Amino acid sequence: MEQLTASVYECTLAVEAHMICDLLSQAGISARIDGEYLSGVGGELPLGNTVRVRVDPARAAEAREVIAEWEKLQPPEPAAAPGAPPPKSRAVMWFLLGTLSGLAVAIFLSHAFRRVDPFGVDYNGDGRHDIVYHTRDGLPTLTEFDRNFDGTWDARWTFDYRGLEKHYEGDDDFNGRFEWQTEFTDAGKGRAELDLDGDGRPDQVWHYEFDVLSRIDYLQHEGGHASKRTFLKAGLPSSAEYDDDGDGVFERRVEYDARVEPRM
Repeated sequence: MEQLTASVYECTLAVEAHMICDLLSQAGISARIDGEYLSGVGGELPLGNTVRVRVDPARAAEAREVIAEWEKLQPPEPAAAPGAPPPKSRAVMWFLLGTLSGLAVAIFLSHAFRRVDPFGVDYNGDGRHDIVYHTRDGLPTLTEFDRNFDGTWDARWTFDYRGLEKHYEGDDDFNGRFEWQTEFTDAGKGRAELDLDGDGRPDQVWHYEFDVLSRIDYLQHEGGHASKRTFLKAGLPSSAEYDDDGDGVFERRVEYDARVEPRM
């Protein structure tokens, strides 16, 4: 079982951490986020890089390479022009000017982030916004992300009045349809529904306790009840119940060992 303990990326925004997790997921690397709910408690003042993306230590080097390759695609920051250091007599003046300029920028950004107007980022340099942030009063309200850079949104987060995640839609097979619908509670993920065939009815329902997956219900549409129910512990199946005749009653139960093999 993977131990997602190695920090490979730090940032201030939870949506940026989710973007990195999606990037790693496309590379087949499992990841989790630490501190995403701290990013909204500091008001309009940043708390530093409080949000961290963690992976299994065995894949940390690979994850950092994936992130490094992605960072190479980002537009470089302009380099400062070389010059001689200022004389001592002018050092204080430059310090004061820098402080005032920084204060002016901070005031400007605080007002800019109060806009409802969205702003976007072009991560792969193709001239299109790959992720767009919508904010109000310094807090996120909606984020849309084109994870595979095909010009179509395939991940969408909405946030509550506190700036915490409220709902997530995901198109994980990139076919233009959001088959995943996830609801969040104050403790993290609460319930996720997967509609595989696009008929508007969930085929699977994933239940979470304190942001940890605890049960998966596999639904049959005729009766609307589960034909199979899998219970998980520490991310692995521990047991499963089966309704073999479709009458809504689970007749059979299977227990699994640590290797997720049925106990005899």
